[in-house]
Order: sequence, then C-alpha cells, then structure tokens
Amino acid sequence: MKSFFKVLIIFILLINIAIGNSEKKVVKIGLGYSGRSYDPHRHTDSSTLAITKQIYNNLFILDDKNEIQGELVDSYLIKNNTVEINLKKGVFFHDGEELNSEIVKNSLERNKSIPVTKVLVDPIEKIEIIDNYKLKIICTTNIDILLHNLTHSSMAVVKENKDKKLIGTGAFELIDWGTGEKVILGKNEKHFKGSPKVERVEFLTIPEAPNRYIALETDEIQIAYDVSSIDVKTFKDSNNLKILNGLSYGTDFLSINTEKAPLNDKKIREAISYAIDKDSINEVIFENTSKVANSIITPNTFGYSNDEEKKYNLKKAKTIMENYKTPIEIELWIYEDTSKYQMAQIIQANLKEIGIDVKIQTLELSSFLQLTAQGKHNALIGLWYTSTGDADYGYYPLLHNNSRGGVGNRSFYNNERVNVLLDEARKEISKEKRKEKYKEVQEIIVDENPIIPIVYKTYNIGINKKIKGFKFNPNGNHILEDIDY
Repeated sequence: MKSFFKVLIIFILLINIAIGNSEKKVVKIGLGYSGRSYDPHRHTDSSTLAITKQIYNNLFILDDKNEIQGELVDSYLIKNNTVEINLKKGVFFHDGEELNSEIVKNSLERNKSIPVTKVLVDPIEKIEIIDNYKLKIICTTNIDILLHNLTHSSMAVVKENKDKKLIGTGAFELIDWGTGEKVILGKNEKHFKGSPKVERVEFLTIPEAPNRYIALETDEIQIAYDVSSIDVKTFKDSNNLKILNGLSYGTDFLSINTEKAPLNDKKIREAISYAIDKDSINEVIFENTSKVANSIITPNTFGYSNDEEKKYNLKKAKTIMENYKTPIEIELWIYEDTSKYQMAQIIQANLKEIGIDVKIQTLELSSFLQLTAQGKHNALIGLWYTSTGDADYGYYPLLHNNSRGGVGNRSFYNNERVNVLLDEARKEISKEKRKEKYKEVQEIIVDENPIIPIVYKTYNIGINKKIKGFKFNPNGNHILEDIDY
C-alpha cells in the first residue's frame, strides 16, 4: 500500500511539473491595436497580419537581404513571363489535409475576388495545375513583381475546413479570436518546419504605449510591439528587458485629398510641404530614432531613389501663400494613435504659421479606413508598408488612378504620366530601367505633393531577455515559429 501511495504522489508531482512547464511555455504579446479578422486576405493592417502570419504560410518569403526564398515552395523556374512552382511535399493544414496545387490555385483566385488584395494578384493572367504538387502561373507583368507580391502576408495560402472556417499550415493554429482583444493560438504539432517550442501564443490589445511597457516590465506580457521612442531609453537600465530596433518597410506620411478645394491646388500643397518641419517631428515624437523621409518607399525597398527631399522652408511657404486669401480651414484626420496625434499637432502648428487652420479629427481605425476610402477627408496622416520589398507595391496602390479609394489611393490622385510610368514599370524586364521609371515617379510626387512623406518607421520592440528565437521582420509580421521562453 505504501508503494502505491509513493507512486501516486510521484504521479501527482509529475502532473504538477508538466502543468507548470506548460504555463511557462505561454508567450504573451502586447499590440497597440486589435486584429480585425483571422482572414488575412481581407485585412492588411499590421495588427491583423502580425497575428495571421503565425497561422498561415506564404508561397514565398523575403530573407534578411530582401531576397526571395520559398516557404511553401520547394523550387521554382522562371521562363519569360511564367513561373513553374514545385510545392513542398508533406505540408499539412491544421485539419490534416496535405497542401496541393488545387488549394494554392483556389487561394490565389480568392485573393483576386477581394478588392484589398486584388492589386497584389493583378499580374496573374492564368494559373495552370500541372500535377498535385506543381503549377504554372502565367503573368502579365515582370515576374519579379509577382514573386515579391506573393511574399506579402495577406497573400498567405488559406483553405476552408468542413465548418467553412479558414485554416492554414502555420506553426500555430487558432484557438480563440473573440473580439480580437485577446487572441489565443496553440502550437501546430505537425508543422512542416518542426513543432514550436511554446504551447501557446497570446496576443493582447494594449492601446497605450506606456501601458504596454508596464505590462512588459511586470511580466504580464513578454513581448511588446511598437514601444514608444520615449520608453526606449528606459530599457538600458533594465536587467530583464531589452529593446530590438530595426528599419521597417513603413513610411508615415501626410496624404492630401487632391479632389477637394482648396487642396486640389498644387501650389497650396507645395506650401504645405515646405511648411512641415519633419526634423522637429523626428526629434520631438521619435527622439531622433526615426529617419526623415524623402520618398513614400523606404531605403530598404527595391526602386528607392536617394534624391534629396523637399526641405523645411517656412519663408518659401509663406511667399506661396501670399497669393491666397487666408485663413484657409481644413480637417486633418487621424486614427487613434499617440504618435499620429502628436504628429498632427506639430503639423497643425506648422500650417498655422502660413495661414492654414487645421482641425484635428480622431477616428477609430475601422471608421477611419472606411470613410477615407470614400474620400470624406481633406487630409490624413497615414502609414504604408511596402511589405513586398518592391516599389510597385509602394507606388501603384497609393498613386495609380486604378487604386483610388480603399485599395490605397486615398489622395485620389490622378496623373497620367505617373499612371503610364507605373504601368510600364510593371512590364519592364530590366531592373535598372524599372528603377529609372520609379525615380521619375518620385520626382513628380515631390513636385505635386499628393502625398508628403514624413518619417520612415523604425520598429521598437520590447522583449523579455528570456525570450529566444524571435525573428524580426521589416514588414511588422514578426516570426514566432522558433520562439522559446
């Protein structure tokens, strides 16, 4: 009998140890915004894709050198305007079905039917299934553009399960989405890259940056995205925390509705551009941790041109505005974000000096996206990620006439020369000639100012020093498949 009780006690202890270990294997991550849906094809905001990237995989990904690598693709062969893709074998969805050519084709065709992601698959003319693991994609543009587009997290390969819910092949599968305020993911034991080391990953919405820092400091969370620049220096004195910094693919900018008077006047937009003190924005809001932007696309993006930006020149701005009756009143729309509000306040003060009175309107993110897509605004402060690493995805959605509204062109800009250049760049085979076309686009935008780039976004990520295997991603959808704690 004593032996029985000894065995029972040991058994109970082992259970307790196992429970304790599983608790240690839960990693919690603080986000500034809630994910909008577990459907990566319908929402391209950074919070949504930060979560969905863990649930789904892409055909291709970008490596640390901005080079294309296969994720679900074992090998591929480019012939003129086609690419033959050999899928990896032994990749299973969370319901146990193996990845195959038909699922990939259906997923890409689903992208074509959804306006938000249609711009990324527009280059696809036809998809042909060769066999269960091989397919051919025929393209109307430079094939390199399509391959870069396929690395975008919203181009993840998805399929429906028997309950008509989307599932993926990712390292983690969805346990509970709820309202998006707290999303729980569980590890995929059969992930083709190997079973994750942690049992669960939880994403918690903590809107205020100081509160995310406090939650990190008290170990309520182990990773905090978008640490404020003010809080960065506090990490130097911490024994338990560290900060990761990296240039993203994102640019903060002022977008001006070119269809609404008086901002449809190119000269007024020019005055606004000269009046904005970007250096002060970088210093006051970002503690000089960001970099003043001269382009919509970031320096780590193919097609970037290192031309000098339009410098702050209050005298020039005032001279231009002497030809107009002032004050001019406009509304500047932002979504709920501390840095966006601070940026708006500085711009408000800058424009006040040239006779433009700015009223700041703060909207909840979904309302902001919906109403600006309809062109209800005068101007807005936005953030765009050229997440594909290629200028086409930076310029075409934001500037081409075909992308007006919800796709990205919320300045409702329409310049025939820009449209032609972007169309030609899509078909151009030569990388150098493509760069030349993007350089001319950038020059036109600097002259006409439908969008005024302000700063390149630098990611500040707070992390508990016990966390291992975290992989920084410039598009913001950081990789957690190898994470340990």
